[in-house]
Amino acid sequence: MKVKDMIKENNALREQMTPFNRSYFEDMILTMRASRVEALRAEELLLDAAKLLLKEQKKGKNAKQVFGENPDDYFKEIIDSVPTRPARSKWNYYLMIPCAALTCLFGILAIGGLFLQWTNGSSGMFGQISLFTLFAVGAGSIILIELIMKWMTSLSESDAPKAKPFDIKSLGIYIGIAVVAVFIGLYLDRLFPVITLSPWVSLIVSLVGAIGLKFIFFKQA
Repeated sequence: MKVKDMIKENNALREQMTPFNRSYFEDMILTMRASRVEALRAEELLLDAAKLLLKEQKKGKNAKQVFGENPDDYFKEIIDSVPTRPARSKWNYYLMIPCAALTCLFGILAIGGLFLQWTNGSSGMFGQISLFTLFAVGAGSIILIELIMKWMTSLSESDAPKAKPFDIKSLGIYIGIAVVAVFIGLYLDRLFPVITLSPWVSLIVSLVGAIGLKFIFFKQA
């Protein structure tokens, strides 16, 4: 059974619980899904716990009588047994993202530059890049991936994102931040030196980056 299917079944079982048992069990869900336990294993354990609770509920027992006073205690031993991801692995993760983004950037510069060189005789805008752009792409890629991961995590308890009411104030704030970021970026871009490079150099850098990603970050894949 897939994780999504188990979440659906878990949600259906929770509907059969008393308000107290459901509230208690939802605390158990939050604890388990926020842990380092692999997603499939976590949902299997939660599903087994939900079935056990419903079985005991029919006998007149509540969640505290089944799992204990604290919702965090039932899975504590399992959660504690999962090793913490090594610090080196975290560093590899945060190094891999900008490396992949910059590899793609140089690939785009190479393809666009070679195409323009073939058609117009000059690589044009693809033949130069600002140091600020390199920094912005590297740092921005990490922020973007983190935001996407947080959004995906927020969907773990339901099958799809729930529609929220339109909030004009929040929209205005987001637009304002985006406009300010664009103007700051344009200003800073002028302060940093611009590097002129051949599309062939961009192609070599892109290929080296791709090889590095394969043999450094994906060597265990």
